[in-house]
Amino acid sequence: MAFERFIAWKHLAHRRKTGFISLISIISVAGVSLGVMALIVVLAVMSGFDRELKMKIVNVQPHLRIEKVGGILDAAAEIGSIRTLGIPGLETAASYVEGQAIVRSQDNATGVLVKGVDSQNEDLALYREKMKFGALDFEDTVTVQSKRRLLFSRKVTETELGGIVIGESLAAVLRVRVGDIVHLISPFQDNNDSIIPLRAESRPFLVKGIFRMGMSDFDSGLALISLSKAQALYHLDDRVTGLSLRFADVDEAERWKFFLRGHFSPDYYLRTWYDMNQNFFQALKVEKSVMTILLALIVLVAAFNIVSTLIMIVMEKTRDIGILRSIGATRASIRRIFLMEGFTVGILGVATGTVLGLLVTRYLNNITAFIRETTGLELFPSDIYYFDKIPTEIHAQDVVAIVSFALITSIVAGFYPAHRAASLSPVEALRYE
Repeated sequence: MAFERFIAWKHLAHRRKTGFISLISIISVAGVSLGVMALIVVLAVMSGFDRELKMKIVNVQPHLRIEKVGGILDAAAEIGSIRTLGIPGLETAASYVEGQAIVRSQDNATGVLVKGVDSQNEDLALYREKMKFGALDFEDTVTVQSKRRLLFSRKVTETELGGIVIGESLAAVLRVRVGDIVHLISPFQDNNDSIIPLRAESRPFLVKGIFRMGMSDFDSGLALISLSKAQALYHLDDRVTGLSLRFADVDEAERWKFFLRGHFSPDYYLRTWYDMNQNFFQALKVEKSVMTILLALIVLVAAFNIVSTLIMIVMEKTRDIGILRSIGATRASIRRIFLMEGFTVGILGVATGTVLGLLVTRYLNNITAFIRETTGLELFPSDIYYFDKIPTEIHAQDVVAIVSFALITSIVAGFYPAHRAASLSPVEALRYE
């Protein structure tokens, strides 16, 4: 009896293996693989967007900005009072001027955000690293222009030009290079004119450098000038727009915002880098969640393929199951066979999908570049998105969660076919054999 049982089990195992290596089983494995791969790639891209967006924003924008309605008059005293608080992790504290303006060249004009920076106290290392042409130089330059008219037809023979540093995309729009002259046209309040209190003024600047941050908003809409030139441009006298604070840990900015709020009067308002870009990060968080749910449906569809595969195997192996049950095999042992079948499909699909997902994530930009070169299709246009390449970052916890979800789904998918196989009556299974 033991020998016959051994032969029967070997027979079923052989038949089960040949049935497993079938087209529908391969499709089931491929479905699980595709779902796992898609989830890994999408979550890696979403995490990469979050990381790169945060890194670029906190490197360009202040971690914490302190501003006042009408401007801050004595910025040096305010910075000194902040320093006396002994805030740990505070790296720099500098004043700045910020405002909207129109930048005009001989060929074009567009709106920009003008920022007057204190090059002595502000950390501008990132701009120096990202300079593509020229240098980060705000020194004034005196130029002689004979028989040349500036805006409003004002003849000059000698002009003092402030230095300006702009982004690569902005330079392309204006069609300027290092050494060319551009004009900043800005509004200002004329308190001496009661009829037209709001006026516009144009000032010439010499392009000293062109940077490339790799983020569309900064490369196409940011212009840097010296703090003194910005004060003159907006007629602020000795006032500044606000104070810029940078910390060793950017996540500490929110904590110190609430701490410092008690040290300033209500006409001051404090905002962190997250407050300035909250919509970006909230939208990214929602998009990541929605994409995860949608792509998880691929794994669920693959689970239905596993169910259909196992049901077909149960129908095909009805005679073998009947023989096993008639020679003493328990329902639990039959159930385990088909649960292992579903687990085998799941583990193969998960392993294949994980490897493919990690490889695709690793070489994603190479793949998009190949598609662009061969088909001309731009999958990631930098003028639409914020980056010049697809950012990716793989988190171990995301991969573990995906693998666990796929394996659990595959095991659960095998419960119904396994229960159906274990519930077969030996008499009914062998009646027509």
